[in-house]
Amino acid sequence: MKVEIITTGDEIMSGVTLDTNFYWVADKLVSLGFDLGFHTSVGDDEEAIIEAFRTAQRRAEAVIVSGGLGPTTDDLTAEAASRFFGVPLELNDEALEMMKRRFDERGYKFLEVNRKQAYVPKGSKILKNFWGTAPGFQYEGEGVVFFFLPGVPKEFKVMIEEYVVPELELRGIGRKKYKKKLIKTFGLRESEVAERLQGIERDGAEIGYRAHFPEIHLRISAYGDTENEAERLLSGLLEDIISRLGECVFSTEGETLEEIVGKLLSQKRLTLALAESCTGGLVAHRVTNVPGSSNYFERGVVSYSNKSKTEILGVPKELIESFGAVSSQVVEAMAVGVRRLANTDLSVSISGIAGPDGGTPEKPVGTVFIGISHRYKATVSRRFQFKGTREEIKLITSEVAFDLIRKFVLNDV
Repeated sequence: MKVEIITTGDEIMSGVTLDTNFYWVADKLVSLGFDLGFHTSVGDDEEAIIEAFRTAQRRAEAVIVSGGLGPTTDDLTAEAASRFFGVPLELNDEALEMMKRRFDERGYKFLEVNRKQAYVPKGSKILKNFWGTAPGFQYEGEGVVFFFLPGVPKEFKVMIEEYVVPELELRGIGRKKYKKKLIKTFGLRESEVAERLQGIERDGAEIGYRAHFPEIHLRISAYGDTENEAERLLSGLLEDIISRLGECVFSTEGETLEEIVGKLLSQKRLTLALAESCTGGLVAHRVTNVPGSSNYFERGVVSYSNKSKTEILGVPKELIESFGAVSSQVVEAMAVGVRRLANTDLSVSISGIAGPDGGTPEKPVGTVFIGISHRYKATVSRRFQFKGTREEIKLITSEVAFDLIRKFVLNDV
């Protein structure tokens, strides 16, 4: 069954309001195996709304319309539907009584302007709204069923569950079973990921790419006549993707990189300390966003100035004078210093130039050193050269730091 979504409102078209109804219902319907063919957004213009209805009726079997059912002059959905279907608006007594009860329950005065919301195209089926004041309605024209729902997200979502999904279920005999999974990768550009996965597509399974700086996310989905068939297709595709991308895949269940690192540290019973300079505590912030991080995270030090590197972390002053604060020598000394200070198993240190000023020909903006120190292993560091804004350089530095911890724990501990 092909489904089309129409969301209405000048606030959506102007960018003032994010169209969250579409994102939610699209995920809901696709996960149930329905074929979502098109999404149209249209402003509060009656002629434009009618044209959206006309186009949708030609290419869909079911159309879900969100918004425009309120009491104000810019709420035009019912009027547009009346003209489109060629039937008059009529006062629906059931809708009117329901609205009056809702107003009484909430302690609101029912105004004459609210009566407008009880007028629906003649022959409509009322969809009761127990979660707001505006009723929805259902109308079928030329074999296409239209659902008209309030735009308030809470009301829209509940009415989709209560009315739309059951009706589509009844009409959707023979639709496919659907399985999906989100794969998160880091370390490859989108084009590099696509190149490695070239030719991996197969009947019944799809891959969608999404750049989510600094990560690349893959949304894989599979359709089958049965749950088992869909699951088998999805599992086979997932296995092939992991074999081709290797360690670049860090999550197949939607976890963040910091959550993955937290699980690894907990499993290995390792404790962590951080010494951050150019990232200003961003890595520590991400670590502590994970519930239970106190089990493995001991402390983070933001040693931004050279003085703090010396006084707090014990970095020799002459080391900074000889090699500069942004150097492998200093970042390794920072890692050792914070690990000893915190008495942890593992520590990570960061020093770099986030910009937009401060770069030199030898160390341009984006130069970053990251050090890792372990209680029983040699301290190491790596130099990186990042590009972007100050915020982007800080973010990708934090991402690389987590990825280094992940790979270090997986391979070396």
